[in-house]
Amino acid sequence: MAKEACRDDCLTTILCSGFGLGFYNPGLIVSYQLRQQGVPTEVLVFESFMQKEKQSKIADSRKAYHEHFPLALMATKLPRDIRESFDPEQILGLLDVWAAEGRRRFIALSGHWVYILELYRERLGSAASELEVDLLYVDSDLSPSWKSLKKYIPDYTSRYREIWLYASSTSTIRLQIRVGEEEPLPFTERERRYVIHGGGWGMGTYQGKIPELERHGLALDVVAYEPEEASGFTSGNRYFMNDPKWQAWMKEDGVEHEFPPFGELLQGAVPIYESLPSHHGLYDVIRGAIGIISKPGAGTLMDSLSSSTPVIMLEPFGEHEKRNADVWLDNGLGIRYEDWERTGFAEDVLETLHRRLLMKRSATKTYTEDYLERIGRG
Repeated sequence: MAKEACRDDCLTTILCSGFGLGFYNPGLIVSYQLRQQGVPTEVLVFESFMQKEKQSKIADSRKAYHEHFPLALMATKLPRDIRESFDPEQILGLLDVWAAEGRRRFIALSGHWVYILELYRERLGSAASELEVDLLYVDSDLSPSWKSLKKYIPDYTSRYREIWLYASSTSTIRLQIRVGEEEPLPFTERERRYVIHGGGWGMGTYQGKIPELERHGLALDVVAYEPEEASGFTSGNRYFMNDPKWQAWMKEDGVEHEFPPFGELLQGAVPIYESLPSHHGLYDVIRGAIGIISKPGAGTLMDSLSSSTPVIMLEPFGEHEKRNADVWLDNGLGIRYEDWERTGFAEDVLETLHRRLLMKRSATKTYTEDYLERIGRG
């Protein structure tokens, strides 16, 4: 049952990024869950406030990183001042709205937003002390947007509350973001299928593993990033895809941001892409699988713990994902692809990991619960 509605001045503004779905989907999930408890929210996406010509280059970067993983890895090592991409007029308009409405509560999933929060602090003056800002780290180490921020605003953490879901320093899992509203399926009731993907931008070494897995007779649920990638129907694979026309930062006036429209690609049929209100569509496929074959990105860890589906880990994207892998390995929640391959792709290994995930899921408080308690709504 939803709790008594908050006043307008306690609206929580959730600041996401469309650079990767791991910095987008969690924000929408938390927004949905807070609204279910009577807390009003608004979701904003950083790229919406970039110059148009900078926005147009994101698709080019996505294609380049999808096709050339080494290029993507190199990009993580090149800090850049994202303020060069700001659309000043839009930023000023946003700050005017925040000030006029008395916005005080924020949850930021990308370091890029801190530059704008700093401008808002300047606008508020002495009233800046009333701000309640969570910096929600969905990886176990700082991802590129946070690392770049440290170069340009080294003392930012003194003004905001840092929230770590996972702590790489101690290999502990402190909080989780629950996806969907259903309990995990028992391992024995799942289809003997494996979801294989490359995260929100389709990056990594996953495509090179597909032929080998097919030779061993494994049934794959492949997340495609271009329609032409769906070509192995005869091998028993299924193909799924987010609507290629969808962009996280684009929406019509008066329409809220939505989860990426998602659908199955069927041979000879026009795909039907749909968006759910509570979570991203791929999660339902993962919930019915016995393993996720992927790089250890933030969204993959979130899906893994929530569904109790083990991660079979491919090469990580940067140091932050390497730390993600370490946390999952140290807690017995995943296995490196090479180690699983040495077992002969054994299912019983994954069932053991599944049981550990169930226990960890049950023992870990959700971020939404933690947030509600801190704002006096728990």
